[in-house]
Amino acid sequence: MSAACPSCSWPSPMLVSAHGAVRYLRCVCGRFLVSHGGGVDLVSGRSACGTSKAAEHLELIPLPEG
Repeated sequence: MSAACPSCSWPSPMLVSAHGAVRYLRCVCGRFLVSHGGGVDLVSGRSACGTSKAAEHLELIPLPEG
C-alpha cells in the first residue's frame, strides 16, 4: 500500500510507530498520518485527553521515618 501524504503527495513519510496493522507516520510537510487497511488519513488536531488541567491543590506525602 502506498503511504503518500494526502496533503502534499510526498511519497514516503517517515514511520513514527506501529501498532498491529496501524502505522503512524510523519511527513516532511509536518503533518501526521495514520496508515491502516482502509488507506491513509491525516491526523487533525490534538486529542482533548492529552491536555492536563492545572492542579487545584498540592498534597505532599511525608517520607517514612526510619
